[in-house]
Amino acid sequence: MIGGIILAAGRSTRFGEDNKLLAHWKGKPLVRHVGNAASASRLDRLAVVTGHEADRVRTALPDNVATIHNYEFREGMAGSIRAGCYRLQGHMPVMVLLGDMPLVTTVHINSLIDAFDGETITAATYRDEIGNPVLFPKSQLAALKCLDGDRGARSLLKRADVLTVELGEAAARDFDTPDELDAHSTGPKTS
Repeated sequence: MIGGIILAAGRSTRFGEDNKLLAHWKGKPLVRHVGNAASASRLDRLAVVTGHEADRVRTALPDNVATIHNYEFREGMAGSIRAGCYRLQGHMPVMVLLGDMPLVTTVHINSLIDAFDGETITAATYRDEIGNPVLFPKSQLAALKCLDGDRGARSLLKRADVLTVELGEAAARDFDTPDELDAHSTGPKTS
């Protein structure tokens, strides 16, 4: 069994006054794209971690996903990873996905699962740079539960062997500003 944690608790301060997880892209909120892809994948269990504007984020999610609220979401991504591990309540490998990466598809998630050997951290890459999602084996659960701050799990990737799967732009593309979202929605602008 493999669990999935979608991180959807952040304040998205660089996006301006609006919550970027709720910004529409191709007719749906960004976080719904990720939720749909994960729900349709071969992940056995799924938990979405909410924080900032939790009720609005929950409303934007597919109906069939479990959520957990991270009351300490202002402290950073690590608290959300810990909350997601708690919600899954299992001793299983865990894939961490970001709620603001709508280019990640069910096919991408399943590709990571296919490549996973059960023992090695398996990470999506774009042009040989590690991105997201990342699948952590059971041996990393204790370390995931001890993370702190806003660094997420990057520190674990530096201390362990990592198997990589090239997913293209999907592994690196999030939208930090409304202009980035608009540019990707309409394609490159020409003069």
